[in-house]
Amino acid sequence: MSDAAALDFDPDALRERYRAERDRRLRPEANAQYVEMAGDFRHYIDDPYVDPGFTRAPLTDQVDAVIIGGGFGGLISAARLREAGVGSIRIIEKGGDFGGTWYWNRYPGAQCDIESYIYLPLLEETGYIPKEKYSFASEIRAHARRIGETFDLYKDACFQTEIRQMRWLEDEKLWLITTNRDDAMKARFVVMSNGPLNRPKLPGIPGIETYEGHAFHTSRWDYAYTGGSSEGGLDRLADKRVAIIGTGA
Repeated sequence: MSDAAALDFDPDALRERYRAERDRRLRPEANAQYVEMAGDFRHYIDDPYVDPGFTRAPLTDQVDAVIIGGGFGGLISAARLREAGVGSIRIIEKGGDFGGTWYWNRYPGAQCDIESYIYLPLLEETGYIPKEKYSFASEIRAHARRIGETFDLYKDACFQTEIRQMRWLEDEKLWLITTNRDDAMKARFVVMSNGPLNRPKLPGIPGIETYEGHAFHTSRWDYAYTGGSSEGGLDRLADKRVAIIGTGA
């Protein structure tokens, strides 16, 4: 008996079907199909969830560990370091709070497609039981804050901050980290937990640079314009025509 007969389907035919579907979606220009959010498009990546005009004094201190990125990867690293007895831990995060991609993505109905008991880290350590089998974004974001509070990670965190350079100081056996806030802090260890999901892309379609209507990216949802919240109730769109480009959200 052939393998296909034993399985009751032809694996090679199935693979070919998936290859054909994939090839239909591949574009020869690859990433060139997108527009970089710079110049006239820079406002698309502004943070709508923080008050404008944030400033703070530059930091020139020293910590044991700097973690780049305040998503779950960075939070787990920081929590385990804290459990190991590391005292001074600093998370550097572009957003205004912990959460990573869940800090940015607050569009109506945003929800994780992985079961919460698998996806949400440090549940036992924080004493939290998820409300949903598949958590909504607001619950996930709240859990990220819960981790930060449980492990005392807010104390030294640097939010709304981006790394400019990291340089190893051989004579001091320390890392020198400079940021867009004019920080020049030092650390014994650096943990890289940054990811690409905080930077959205725009479709490179004709006319996007001259479009005069109101536009925003779903990862920077403009509730001031639409009304409502992540739970719905977008009452200010009642008399609007809305176009959605992309199927992710």
